[in-house]
Amino acid sequence: MNLPPWLQNLYRADFLRSVGLYIMRDHLVLVRMRKNFLRLSLAEQEARELPLGETQQAISELTGWIAEDIREIALRAGTDSRERALRQAIVSLLPHFSAGKDSLYICVPQEQAVVQKLFLPQAAENNLRQVLEYEIERQLPFRREDIYFDFMPIGKQGDKIGVYLFAIPKKSLVHILDVLGSFGIRPNGVETTVTAMANYFLFCQGDLNNPAIVVGRQNEAWEMFGIRNGANGWSRHAELLFSHSLPPAEWAQGPGKEILKECLAKSPMLFGWGEVEDFFRSGSQDGASLKYQDLVAAGNQRLAGSGNVAHPQVLPAFGAALRGLREASFTVNFLRQEGAVDGGGKAFSGINAVLLGLLLISAVAWGVSYPVKDEIRLRQLQKENQKLTPSVEALRREETELQRARKEVSFFADFDQRKGEVLRVLDELSKTVPTNAYLSNLRYRGGNLEIQGSAENASALIPIMERSPLFENVGFNAPSNRGRDNRETFSLKADVEKPKQKATKP
Repeated sequence: MNLPPWLQNLYRADFLRSVGLYIMRDHLVLVRMRKNFLRLSLAEQEARELPLGETQQAISELTGWIAEDIREIALRAGTDSRERALRQAIVSLLPHFSAGKDSLYICVPQEQAVVQKLFLPQAAENNLRQVLEYEIERQLPFRREDIYFDFMPIGKQGDKIGVYLFAIPKKSLVHILDVLGSFGIRPNGVETTVTAMANYFLFCQGDLNNPAIVVGRQNEAWEMFGIRNGANGWSRHAELLFSHSLPPAEWAQGPGKEILKECLAKSPMLFGWGEVEDFFRSGSQDGASLKYQDLVAAGNQRLAGSGNVAHPQVLPAFGAALRGLREASFTVNFLRQEGAVDGGGKAFSGINAVLLGLLLISAVAWGVSYPVKDEIRLRQLQKENQKLTPSVEALRREETELQRARKEVSFFADFDQRKGEVLRVLDELSKTVPTNAYLSNLRYRGGNLEIQGSAENASALIPIMERSPLFENVGFNAPSNRGRDNRETFSLKADVEKPKQKATKP
């Protein structure tokens, strides 16, 4: 399950400024970028020429000395000349950025560094840097103390651990670092165009589901790498598939075309930057130019009016500056072991802390608000109930009186309905019961008659009452007893016949 892109990028929200410095053999390009929450803008882009120093042959022609004898002089003169050119270029660029506030990241061409893919035993997975410290002299033709290096794990490859090793001779950086140090500038990181362009590419093409090939050409040097940005659980994981750097001669002889053809067979997505039009035109079998997407146009589209890339040489500096804006997927840094503070590697910034604090406060307030709201509603209801209590009590009293009145009405209505029956029963008994029989108790309820009394012969009462048209089912309700006065006490029961309704004529 993947998170929405806006939620994946929310942890990168910040307010930052960053500078990327791309240092080539004869040019220096500066890019200054700004991030306001999640919106990136291109604030500055400046380029400066770096005049080449006097060559060994030029000094020989000027002095008349043998070229081999003045090699040391030529090297020293070239170094001094390049250092002066760098210093002048940096001085001219100082007004375009804040050396004390802006984070600075340097990018150098891939041809000046070594990018090598290594496979190490799985036992070294937890101590890759220590293992590379021992293995680096076996893998590279340099002594450990003469190079800066960093690495990037690429996961398990069979029973091995894959690692990309990035290394650069210290002599290639020492003059740059010394010149910047003389102005009080300490770079936050140094990387090659491989990772810088990969970060720029992913910035332009974030939603990349298939592998892609990026080809670039600067100062006659060709660079090519493959990249994939696949889903990995809740986030996306960028992976560097391969990296090649060849001089123009080898590209002209065909290896570059063969490598590109082999890579295109695996992935048809092709992107280019720099002077690649002629190469792509000659790389097709039928003479038609290979279709590719220009990364300069892709960057301008991604910036959406917040600055335009003026020249392809700006792209590596752009990619390096993304490190300081926390927008980089690859964080290779040659100065990592030198104590450089790479702010782009932070996964949690100050603005994120503020946002998280606000979120927690909102969540707590939201959770606490429910019982508070319930208590407020309860008190409001209690107040309303108190206002309605007198009316409710009055209604209850009226309802009680109404129920009592209904019972009285029901009693009198029932009594009114039954008064004719009682009189009829008493009249029939006065006519039926002999004069020698006495009634002591009479109960009539719901059509049932019970009488108690005494007579000379209690049994004779039953047929007498049966002959009455009003009584039926006459019988003893209890045994009769004869007393000293020769009279029997009796308890009789009988059903009173209901008068039949006369049929009404239609």
